[in-house]
Amino acid sequence: MSARLSACAAALLAGSLLSPWSAAAQESVDADAITVTATRVKTGFEAPTPVTAIGAEDLQARGTVNVADFLNEIPSFTPTTTPASTSLLSRENGSNTLDLRGIGANRTLVLINGRRHVPTATDGTVNINVVPSIALSRVEVVTGGASASWGSDAVAGVVNLMADKKLDGQRGDAQNFRIGGAVGSEFAGGRGYLMLAAEYQRDKGVEGQRDRSWGRKRWGLIGNPEDTGPNDGIPAQLIAQNVNMFFANEGGLVLGGHPAIHGIRFGPGGTLAVNDFGEFNDGNSQIGGDGGNMGQDSEVSVPVSRTNLFAQGNYDVTDDISLFFEASWGRTHSVTETVQSFAFPARISNENPFIPAAFRTIMNDNGITGFNLFRLNTDMGFITADSTTETFRGLLGLSGGLGGSWTWETYYQYGQTKFDNRQLNNLIVENFANAVDVVEDPLTGNPVCRATLTGGAPGCQPLNLFGYGSPSQAAIDYVNGTGLLQSRLTQQVVAGSINGELFDLGAGPIGFAAGAEYRKEKVRSSADEASINNAFLIVNAQPFDGGYHVVEGFAEVAAPLIAGKPGIELLEVNGAVRFTDYSTMGSVVTWKLGANWSPVPDLRFRGTISRDIRAPNIGELFASTRLSFANVLDPETGTNTFTPTLTGGNVNLDVEKADNKTFGVIFQPRWIDGLKLSVDYYDIKIKDAIGSLAAQEAVNLCAEGYADACSTITRDSSGVITRISTQLINVASLRTKGMDFEASYRVPDSSFLSLGGRMSARVLATYVMDKEFSPNGVDVFERAGEVNPNADTTLSVPNWRGTASLNYDRGDFSGFLQTRFIGSAKYDNSFTIEDINDNKVGAQWYFNIGARLNVEVADNKSVQFFAGVNNVFDNNPPAVPLNFLSALATNPIFYDVIGRSFFAGVRAAF
Repeated sequence: MSARLSACAAALLAGSLLSPWSAAAQESVDADAITVTATRVKTGFEAPTPVTAIGAEDLQARGTVNVADFLNEIPSFTPTTTPASTSLLSRENGSNTLDLRGIGANRTLVLINGRRHVPTATDGTVNINVVPSIALSRVEVVTGGASASWGSDAVAGVVNLMADKKLDGQRGDAQNFRIGGAVGSEFAGGRGYLMLAAEYQRDKGVEGQRDRSWGRKRWGLIGNPEDTGPNDGIPAQLIAQNVNMFFANEGGLVLGGHPAIHGIRFGPGGTLAVNDFGEFNDGNSQIGGDGGNMGQDSEVSVPVSRTNLFAQGNYDVTDDISLFFEASWGRTHSVTETVQSFAFPARISNENPFIPAAFRTIMNDNGITGFNLFRLNTDMGFITADSTTETFRGLLGLSGGLGGSWTWETYYQYGQTKFDNRQLNNLIVENFANAVDVVEDPLTGNPVCRATLTGGAPGCQPLNLFGYGSPSQAAIDYVNGTGLLQSRLTQQVVAGSINGELFDLGAGPIGFAAGAEYRKEKVRSSADEASINNAFLIVNAQPFDGGYHVVEGFAEVAAPLIAGKPGIELLEVNGAVRFTDYSTMGSVVTWKLGANWSPVPDLRFRGTISRDIRAPNIGELFASTRLSFANVLDPETGTNTFTPTLTGGNVNLDVEKADNKTFGVIFQPRWIDGLKLSVDYYDIKIKDAIGSLAAQEAVNLCAEGYADACSTITRDSSGVITRISTQLINVASLRTKGMDFEASYRVPDSSFLSLGGRMSARVLATYVMDKEFSPNGVDVFERAGEVNPNADTTLSVPNWRGTASLNYDRGDFSGFLQTRFIGSAKYDNSFTIEDINDNKVGAQWYFNIGARLNVEVADNKSVQFFAGVNNVFDNNPPAVPLNFLSALATNPIFYDVIGRSFFAGVRAAF
């Protein structure tokens, strides 16, 4: 099998999560199935919280290689952190996290078999790449506040990844990029059960944007030279093609200074040419001409490999007591690159012997003693982030019965994540300054670093920047270095709970659950000396240590009040409360109230209100000051600057508080068998949200007169921003409202166009009414209905998103057709005709198809062949550019940047 089935396909997207046709076949979760995530009460009670259940058939039919890829197609998720949306400056490059409602992955709680997973990063999130997809039998997604039931972070909801506990036999799939297997069996006469699973996936990613037709168009934002000022009806910015950098190219460009040398660029070997500044150059960007373009070499999708092992089992020690365990190990590795560039110039003295003779003549003729050289350093090695995450989780517990309906469970869990991030070929600013200050050695006549003549800068190698390919390897090795960040995060959990029925009020038994939990988390991060001293151009990691512990107690009750009465087929109420005491910030109480009312069997109304929390994670509490960079537009000077920013943690942070509301209706008419319709309204209001003023926001607020914002900004004597320093505080607020729609229908067997077989359809859609964000508690920005990649990226969202699937099964053959819809949006809600020439981004449709064929090779042994096409019509993403520093000329969170791709593979079960 070829890894690339089409010349235009970026990678083979192959695989499936598990095989529902194995010895222990798992059917797709039925709409009426009792879920375990929406409530801790284990009775026939149907929770009022909206739940989307995804079964084995759903998972394997789509043909994705990672469960995160499948879940991120559900409209209620926003794929803010994926291999296509992460970058060099992010610690999560290559990660796959889950973000319900697009309000941050750290506000979505991830469980494994109903238990909190160890974080894989100091922000408290879980990289789903460490979870072996082949071990899963079901996924349950709870949308709505669940902190009272499950604890901190369940602000937007809960995702429960449930491992297969009924597998009897073996199964596996193999293809170029993923191979996995699972085996399960009872032992000791049925008293024990053991399941083992292993999985390996390798995704080669997609290299430069130049490899895509839409990427080669070089969409970008550029200043409009025809704009005369405010209120003139002329846009200040243009979305245009072929946008390049104004102030740098690959061989070096002289800007400013004496008119005789301004605009001279250097070609290979130091040849001279007059630079073409193109059209509409605004001091940062230009259309056409000889300018460079960093985005052309930016990766469309980060290459990732992952290895996962998983085991679980149980043994009935007695008839009433069972011993159970879970163990998992996962390792992910990703590498991402970006072009070396610097917005500051290299100051070149006329003493530099590398200056080409023709250029030196011009300098001498005009009495020029020095000049500024700007350069895009593609010949000095790409800055490369090499990241490895290794996670272990072990759990041992006991469960049993107390008589009647009462059960108990207790367990101890230990988890550990090791993170290693190396920034290769990172420019060392001081070494670069020494290496470009070159003079002639008076003894040898050879080029030498000026500093070495006075005994400074040991090991300095003179750097020739005149023309592409001119820097020597020795000089490159001197000016570049490797930054290192290593983190070790540990989590320990001791928990116990009881569950049972209290008494019966006549409509059914009252279910009750209660328990307690102790959790301790700590982290230790180390960094190299150069990073600690902020020596590198970007990503200077800082070491930090910290930890906290939390003690929690919870109780939940579910009570059917009335049943079988006229106008009240069923009335149920649900309530939960949790007391939480943090070592860092004290105690807090969360709660939830919910109800179900069915006036007739076909119709059910449901609703919940809750108070939820997100506690500050270890990184937010204890992170040291860290240097990074941001591109900001300074309203005071009207210029874009690539500005150093300093951020850090705050041990005085308090919890975020969220008020959650959900109200919905479910309609299942008895006279249309197999049809289910539901609609749910949600309202999430978060106050005291943790965050810092983003660099651009701080600059904008300062320009509007906010003193607190101005205090974070440092300027030089000419007014140019040289640094922005912020600290995490409970300053922000966020509110999002919307509606979820779901429709499913299963056509009765043998009734579809007389073809026989089984046809089913499912539609999921989300409409985001509002998404109001205030970074400082004063200004409010509406993020619903826009896709601006620079507008609090994870918060911007189109109003409408949806997915629909059609599945057909007949005997050993099955096929599917799926479509995804992203509604039209504005580039930025705040823009008018005064700001941009085209503020509209059109709607996008994507279509995927696939088919499977089962072949029985022996009794209880079978092979399944599957294949399909993603993005059948090869739709290009819309142009949503930022600037020449933007990695992609679109928003990869919402739009497909891969293009048409093919998947194919084989599975075996025996």
